[in-house]
Amino acid sequence: MHQQLSESNQEPAPRKVGNASAYSAHIQEAMRYDKLPSADYDIVMTLLHAVLHGYPLEKWEEEQKRTVKALTDKPTDKRINHADATNRYEQTIAILKDLTLWPWE
Repeated sequence: MHQQLSESNQEPAPRKVGNASAYSAHIQEAMRYDKLPSADYDIVMTLLHAVLHGYPLEKWEEEQKRTVKALTDKPTDKRINHADATNRYEQTIAILKDLTLWPWE
């Protein structure tokens, strides 16, 4: 467990910081033009954390298990883009991809 704690406290590599800076710029642009739904802001902040630490999708989903499950259990919001998605989680991913805020792909 001590090794786990020390690994999680390590400074991110410079490349990861650069990726996080670019990701942060995308977030700011989406917010500036009111394209990022406020309901998705918390998710985007967890994605920024994942980018900063170089997490793969699976690790992010594991850390966000409750959020992912809650969104997966919700029906799509018919008033916003990608209303044809399977559930609210898939809809959120599609919206974030449109905004270049989905870091995996």
